[in-house]
Formats: sequence, C-alpha cells, structure tokens
Amino acid sequence: MKIIGIVPLLLAYLLISCSIAFLPAGSRLRRILHTKNTSFFSRMMLSLLGVNVHIEREGLTTLSSGSLIVSNHTSYIDILVIASLTPAVFITSVELGSTLFLGMLARFGGSLFVERRKPFGLKREIAMIARAIAEGFTVVLFPEGTTSNGERIQPFKKSLFDAAVMAGVDIRPICLRYTKINGGALTVHNRGCVFYYGGDTFFRHFPKFSLLKSVDVVVIPLKSIKVPEHASRKELALAAHAAISSAYDNPLNV
Repeated sequence: MKIIGIVPLLLAYLLISCSIAFLPAGSRLRRILHTKNTSFFSRMMLSLLGVNVHIEREGLTTLSSGSLIVSNHTSYIDILVIASLTPAVFITSVELGSTLFLGMLARFGGSLFVERRKPFGLKREIAMIARAIAEGFTVVLFPEGTTSNGERIQPFKKSLFDAAVMAGVDIRPICLRYTKINGGALTVHNRGCVFYYGGDTFFRHFPKFSLLKSVDVVVIPLKSIKVPEHASRKELALAAHAAISSAYDNPLNV
C-alpha cells in the first residue's frame, strides 16, 4: 500500500523542514532552503503516488530568477507538480495557513499568505509578493482563487497581478491538464478522484487519490506576457486567462 511509503516520506520532509525553520539564518535563506526541500520531496511524493508529469514544451525549468508563474488550479496536486519542476513560492490564503496540517505544510514550503476576503491589506500583500520576486524567487499564483471541477478555467481575480507590475517582471502562464486516470480517460465520472472541489475535505479526498494506480498530467508552459510599466492588472489577468483557457481546451470526457 502507498501509505507505507507516504508516512515515512512525509515524516522525513517535516523533520528536515523543522530543521530549516530553526536555522540561525535570514528569512530569505530559509525560504530558499524550504523551496528546494519542497521541490525535492515533491518529486519523490509524485513518484510514490503514481503521478506522471509530462512537459509539453520545454522552458519551465529554465526560468530566470525572480519570476511570476500564473496557473489554473483543480487540485492540491497542482502544487506538487509545479514544485517538482522548479523550486517555487506559492501564494495561498490565510485561511489555509490557519489550518493545522495543510497550514503547516504551506509554511514549510515557504508560502506567501494573503487575505482574499478583505481588501484592506491588499497593497501590503502586493508589495510582499513583489519583494519575493525581487529577491529572486519564482512565485506561483493561482488566480482562480480556488480549485474547480475542471470543466473550464474559472474567471481570474485580478488584484495580485499588480505584483508583476511592481516587480517589473513578465508573467509566465502555464496550463495544467490532467489527462488519464489508471491509464484510462479522465471523465466527469472519475474526476472527483483527482480534482478537489465541491466542499470536499483534504482528509476525505486524499485517501481516494492515494488508491489510484496512476495519474497523468501535462504541463504546458506558455508564452510570457509582457508587463509594461503602468500596465493594467485587468488586461494582464484577461491575457493570462485567455492563454491558459486556449491551452486547456476542456480535456474531460462524458
């Protein structure tokens, strides 16, 4: 059973992450070590879970330092997939950060936490993200703001796109497409084993996922979106949404 391998792997990750957290080093160095540690263990976890990652086009692992990746989002597995390809800092919600288990994992991954429900701290959060990019981190944004059932790309929340403008970097959209489950087609009938939506909880969903023999996911790095000075975050969000939606092309079968 996979659980026999998952438990010791997770314990090893937590032990190393705790050691990094208590290092007498600056926050930037600790975040670097956390992201590299997470990237290493993500590759091991995906292999153990039977997740096969296919890169349709080269380029994701050769990103220049200080980048903003924008991706669609259907499952917590998305985080492992992207992290396995490049050490990255993920933007997530303070709600998740306050949960006992997933919040701890997010902190050990070096995540940046934002309050999606209240706009009063938005400028500070945008500055925090821009600072991480300026420090050389690859930052990942899931602008749908939540996971979905995979039928289409949800509208993008545009506010955090201002971080790319502030940091003066282009946006790198990528598209994640889950294509097979146990060697067969991904359909509306079996998607719930992979996609994380509809009020499901992690502790109900993950056992279903771990019972799968294999899952295939295609990563499609897309053309960078230029971010001129004083660019409109609305236009940037629409451009990223259009690019990812075009590449996604609804892979679900009825």
